[in-house]
Amino acid sequence: MTVKMKGDGNMIVKRKGGGSIIDQRPLFSSDGETLYIVWKNVIRVYSTQTGDFVREFEPLDYRIAGVISHPDNTSVIIGCTENGELYFWNCQSGIITKKLQLKFLAKDKAKIKTFHIVKHRTAQGNEICQTLITHLSDCRNKIYVLLFDIETGTFIRSIYILTKSHEYYTDIIGNHGENLIALLHDTDLHILNPARNLVDTIHKTGKTGRVPTCIAGHPEEECVATGDSTGRVLVWRSLFQTRPYTAVFHWHTLPITEIVFSKSGGHMYTGGGECVLVKWTLANPQHKSFLPRLPAPIKHLTIAPDNLYVAVSTLDNGIVIVNPQRKLTSVIQNFTWGVASSSKNLFPAGLIVDSRTGSLVLNSRTGHVQFYNIHTKNLLYNINITAQNFLTQERDVIIVNTEVTKIALNHDGTWMATVEERNDKVSSIEVRLKFWLYDLKKQIFVLNTSIELPHENGINALHFQPDTTFDDGEWLAVTTGRDNKFKLWNLRKSSTVEDKETKHWYCYGVGDYRNLAATDAGFSVDGSLLAVGFNSTLTLWLPETCELKSSLTHSQYNEPISRIEFGKHEVCHLVVVVSQQHITVWNILTLAITWSVPLNVVSLTSDLKSTYMAAFTSDNSCMLKIHLFSVYVFTPRSATLIYKKTCLIESTSSILAATFVPHLQEKRNPSFGQWQRKSQLFFLDSNQELLTLEPESEASVSLEIISDKGTMPLTAFSNFIATQTSSSKEPTVAQVHEHLGIPAKGMIQELLSVPAHTLPPMRLLCTSFILSLAGQQPLKNQNSRNVENSRDSDDDDQDNASDVRDIEVLPPTKPVVTSTNEKEDMDEDANAQPLTSHDWSFLSAIFPDQDNVL
Repeated sequence: MTVKMKGDGNMIVKRKGGGSIIDQRPLFSSDGETLYIVWKNVIRVYSTQTGDFVREFEPLDYRIAGVISHPDNTSVIIGCTENGELYFWNCQSGIITKKLQLKFLAKDKAKIKTFHIVKHRTAQGNEICQTLITHLSDCRNKIYVLLFDIETGTFIRSIYILTKSHEYYTDIIGNHGENLIALLHDTDLHILNPARNLVDTIHKTGKTGRVPTCIAGHPEEECVATGDSTGRVLVWRSLFQTRPYTAVFHWHTLPITEIVFSKSGGHMYTGGGECVLVKWTLANPQHKSFLPRLPAPIKHLTIAPDNLYVAVSTLDNGIVIVNPQRKLTSVIQNFTWGVASSSKNLFPAGLIVDSRTGSLVLNSRTGHVQFYNIHTKNLLYNINITAQNFLTQERDVIIVNTEVTKIALNHDGTWMATVEERNDKVSSIEVRLKFWLYDLKKQIFVLNTSIELPHENGINALHFQPDTTFDDGEWLAVTTGRDNKFKLWNLRKSSTVEDKETKHWYCYGVGDYRNLAATDAGFSVDGSLLAVGFNSTLTLWLPETCELKSSLTHSQYNEPISRIEFGKHEVCHLVVVVSQQHITVWNILTLAITWSVPLNVVSLTSDLKSTYMAAFTSDNSCMLKIHLFSVYVFTPRSATLIYKKTCLIESTSSILAATFVPHLQEKRNPSFGQWQRKSQLFFLDSNQELLTLEPESEASVSLEIISDKGTMPLTAFSNFIATQTSSSKEPTVAQVHEHLGIPAKGMIQELLSVPAHTLPPMRLLCTSFILSLAGQQPLKNQNSRNVENSRDSDDDDQDNASDVRDIEVLPPTKPVVTSTNEKEDMDEDANAQPLTSHDWSFLSAIFPDQDNVL
């Protein structure tokens, strides 16, 4: 299903960020200093003190259903996958030391939901340790509870429990040899005894209207706590009596999502949708304390050994670590999610590239914007755009928060514009357009201008002018609104405050067209032309005067325009127009259609560094009743495909946004296609995962060991290693000693400042180091010259697939330099001199106190 062009290699979809780190409850190390987090099929280790990423364990082939510390060996972590495989990791090395397949009949169809380890004593007094898993039956009306030998994976015994609900909750009671199993579903609480063949004791939790939501077993006593949808916590004691003792702990108004006991069992922590962590004293339900204003509703709670920390997993895909005094210690958050969004689109602002940091800018938690570094997989920072408290939900009422719906940055990242909206369908709609200036001293964006209700009923599009045609610093932006108008915004001098002129944004132009609905807008590459979509008509305007120049309409298609994108570089005279059912390319010089194809496009993005564009489509499969998402890479000058790939993501998810991100260095690897050499395509799906297309050879490289300067760890020595690339289109330049003389003194000092015990023997360094300072003579590369004579422009989309280069690997003393002139190569080879004939006097400037360097 993939159209491969020569040089594109075997392209696969690779996850680069996002994904949930809160699906499973995290696990503390035995000393509490590190936290193990499940990220689909990987365990990632973070520092509890700083929240920094430490390392990653050896990954699995299937999603992990849960992780537990080995009860007899704290240096081993046990994990169970959803298909019933048991893995043992060494905590120090992160290597899998043992693998077991749990042997049960339904393993091919069953999906493991919970995983625990239980202990109990046999009739002979021997303590045994067993693996406990649960899963639903195929018809989803039975809950299977199974026990296995933890050493061999051998099946021991099982029971099933009939249920009317698909949701159930399990936990282990006790922690000293005689565990009990607690299972909560519907209105039933089951207490199972593994020492007595899982004999079942059932208790009723209350009325049908109180839906159970979570369960927690006491670590020391025969006691269990259950939560329900009304915010009530019940603590049960004397579990094997006909009528157990119960105590009610009720502060929450929203459903309880998590309960956990302290290690000694004297305290209990609860959390829910109020974004508040509540600490209870079991002996006195009236005595409680609070940690309010957490970033989002609580999903999981985990207690560290000796009660050192509490890890609070929140629904914004973050983990807050606090101490028992409820003081914040650190925050672990790599990719932030929106919570309880009033919009169907989880990321309504899409994906924007910040040219200043090279990071992605997108929606974060409600009312925030995040800057995410794709190269290091780190969250740079969150910006609170709305400056409003997060309003939690109420019973039977949907509370609508203010959302950031549009983001735009200018070409150098100094200005950011945002749109925030709130519409609860009851009160008047709230719309604000804000302009933010990046403060170099404070290293943050500072609010410059806030405009209330720039358009009635909301804003459809927001864009900056790419290259201003006004005076220096006179930036320009455009918005289109649901009031059938577009507005042009200009940065102008306003007032003088304390003898200092200030600049703010003002509306200087308004336009409409036949009272048609305004959709998207876009500037040409030089900023001299503005295109605005009005229903199915493309209109062209002069930004300086807001004057209409042309209106273009396709006679066969009447769908509203959803996206407008001008071509870049040599195709800047072409504009791509996307509607729900087709793509049309107009030539603004001839005002004629270049080409048009029917295509159900959900997202379109263009590469700023080249002429390539990528269109993501959704295709309905009538036989399978699913949506299949595909990507088409093309250039505006031709409808001929450069690259195509179908079945990009799981059929249960969808594509939300996409963008091209420039590479730190242009890719010259033949496995990369021509369209990937300058930028890489990233896209976001409804599972909130950041994905990309990579050659299979590149996908095996871990991002954690890649520095910003290449594929080598960033050290003092890596600064001396030249990551040179050559192109047959680059002109030959004279070789000069760029690192000689006084400028090299800083590098020498950096080298000598490295601790001596970290350096290899000096005899291994001297030769290569001196040669790197000596400058090298170029060699003739016949292979590169043959390629030069056989190819045309790098950006020729008809011949792009043939851009494959054979690079000859030579010894480091003679680096490869591609030449375009054979005579120059012959002259340079003839003038090459041996190493001993070089003038080494320049070293006296670097080592002024040394009499003899060599």
